[in-house]
Amino acid sequence: MDLKKTDKINFLIKISIIFLSILSPLLMYFFYGKMGSISAYWNTPFQPLFILSNALTTYVFMDLPKWKLSGIFLFLLTLFSIEYYGTLHNIFAVSFFIVNIYPLYKLKRYRKFLIPYLLSCVFLPNLFWFEVSAITVLCVYHLNLLLKVRKVLKGD
Repeated sequence: MDLKKTDKINFLIKISIIFLSILSPLLMYFFYGKMGSISAYWNTPFQPLFILSNALTTYVFMDLPKWKLSGIFLFLLTLFSIEYYGTLHNIFAVSFFIVNIYPLYKLKRYRKFLIPYLLSCVFLPNLFWFEVSAITVLCVYHLNLLLKVRKVLKGD
């Protein structure tokens, strides 16, 4: 397989993961109902979707130097279920959302994503909708970044 085909496959995989990450909480919400947080779906038939989405997102984060710490915390919050390790899970979850601020701030061109990310913490009525909003902002950020990198690599 040549490098161009590998790059295209990698691009399509990452795009698919981004869309899965956006859709997962919404699928859980529409097919199971709203719960207190996304992690609460661990105790539902949507547990595999929760784990898969987080595991694949961790894969994407670990491929990006400024996002490795976010990937580690996402992996850890997934590893320690809310059911058996609630306090530890919550520490990793809060840490995940906090450490995302640094890479969002660091890249000046896309710093505009930091504003809705931070506003979701303040203005959304509950944890579930904060998480959905913050995850959506992260996904749109990474989608924009991925599309920009692809455009630069293609020479457009």
